[in-house]
Amino acid sequence: MSTGALRDQKPYATAAAEQCVTDIDEARSLGTDLYHAHDLDVLGDRTRFALRLEAVRVGALTVGWLSYDTEVRVEAAAPESAYQVNVACTGSVLTWSGEDRMVASPLRAAVYRADRAHALQWDRPCRTFGLRIERDVLDRQLEVLLGHRVRSPIAFDLPLDLSRGRGYHWWALVQALAGQVHDPDCPPPHPTLAASLEHSIARGLLLAAGHDYRAELEAPVTPARPVAVRKAVDYIESRPELPLTVGDIADAAGVGVRVLQEGFRASLGTTPMSYLRGVRLARVRHELLEAGDTAESVAEVAFRWGFTHLGRFAARYAELYGETPSQTLRG
Repeated sequence: MSTGALRDQKPYATAAAEQCVTDIDEARSLGTDLYHAHDLDVLGDRTRFALRLEAVRVGALTVGWLSYDTEVRVEAAAPESAYQVNVACTGSVLTWSGEDRMVASPLRAAVYRADRAHALQWDRPCRTFGLRIERDVLDRQLEVLLGHRVRSPIAFDLPLDLSRGRGYHWWALVQALAGQVHDPDCPPPHPTLAASLEHSIARGLLLAAGHDYRAELEAPVTPARPVAVRKAVDYIESRPELPLTVGDIADAAGVGVRVLQEGFRASLGTTPMSYLRGVRLARVRHELLEAGDTAESVAEVAFRWGFTHLGRFAARYAELYGETPSQTLRG
């Protein structure tokens, strides 16, 4: 079997189809292609062995669900080019990285460093979610947040609490992405939202997990000066149709993300991404006012500007302009 379980579509894949592999060498090869090199040792009844796998690539992310039909142990070399998060969705998995050991569960994820080997042991069938994030993307998001270069792999703590706080909200975001690529009836995200969602998952992990840069991320920052905020505003207003991220805007302003966010709050009482949504709403309104007798619908205009949830779009539009988008179009 080839890596048919994996379907590439940039920036987003559509839906993951389940594959069942009963050959041990084939299962090892498939797991290596999807995530990274590893050894697979069957501890239980080899005649019952089967790997059930669904996986897709989502830009710089690999999203997958797997389970084994008997007891197995996986030992992986240091990934080097990626970080990984595993969540035992229906049971528990014993796992270790370096000298750290833990039991992964639905409320306690395992986060694996790029510079350490790790291992997992399934003592009974358990559906496990695996998220692989390319190292260059995650390191870049950390640099954007900090405003300076990061030269060594991020030293993540192995356990991540998903039951509350930032871990809970990050896991909800990941599950929303997983649901989209898992559901064949769910349309792929709009291009203007794809990069933003990918980066949100990366930044969310950096803010939720323990690691050697966490204290620096939580330290107070001085807000960006008005001149930097003005540069950011000009950048947004000149290209709101592009799939901009907060990192793109901060780079254009010449400051870090956190510095820019504080500058927007201090100067404008909003955030860069909220300001961008406001500009896009204004562009939608302009097109609706100019539409005349064209056959284009409100939904088509909204989608072109990156608004895929029409209910939320209509509510924001009415709150801002005092009328519904349909009223604007008819007016």
